[in-house]
Amino acid sequence: MPRSRNIDAIRGTLILLMVLYHTVYIAVMFAFVKLEFYTGFWWIFPRFIAAGFIFLSGWNLAGKKAGNPGFRVFAIRAIKLAIIAAAISIATWPVLGKGFVFFGVLHLLAVASILGYPISGKPVLALLIGAASLLLGLYIGQMRFDFFWLAWLGFRPVGLYPADYLPILPWFAFCAFGIAGHDLGLQHKTPLKAKPVLKCPAFASGALWFLAFLGKHSLKIYLIHLPVLYAIALIAYIVPRRLL
Repeated sequence: MPRSRNIDAIRGTLILLMVLYHTVYIAVMFAFVKLEFYTGFWWIFPRFIAAGFIFLSGWNLAGKKAGNPGFRVFAIRAIKLAIIAAAISIATWPVLGKGFVFFGVLHLLAVASILGYPISGKPVLALLIGAASLLLGLYIGQMRFDFFWLAWLGFRPVGLYPADYLPILPWFAFCAFGIAGHDLGLQHKTPLKAKPVLKCPAFASGALWFLAFLGKHSLKIYLIHLPVLYAIALIAYIVPRRLL
């Protein structure tokens, strides 16, 4: 399936929002600014970004399935994401201890690559599974459990506060909604008469290209931006104190 510049541009916009959020988060961590992250806008903002990424992942999964590539393509994608996700878990364990990233966005997307395969091309089923995942996830998300082995599914243990936690319930819902959105759009797509191509202003065309470029390289940016932001914050934190 050829890449869509518009989808890449949307993903690029989400990347910029993610970098903005993490910049603010790290600034608060180093006491450069004071903000409350557990209520209001700053609680909703990162969840909106995560939901957007997962929705687009579902959209792309449905697009791949429409090209009839076979399950092997989905399995390879899942394995690649799982390897990177495992590396993130290993890297964050010594730094964050109990709060390490054990089931973050890449873990979820790896599993979603497998779960999304059988419902791609079936938008009604995808909508039903998405709605069920969301409702069930929101319900059990209010509870805490004395066991940890189903935390990846959404049964959150008492006292667990991981840095990045996107369990299958409810977060797979957004992948299912993305699959349904793509497939419903595909089913209702009708041929359109050719229209004159409208010229975009140079700045708009350049902005679209830049966002699409970020979206095309979103995984690399995701992996690189946090170490860079932490390094900048450490320098900004240590250097002034050394000069005093």
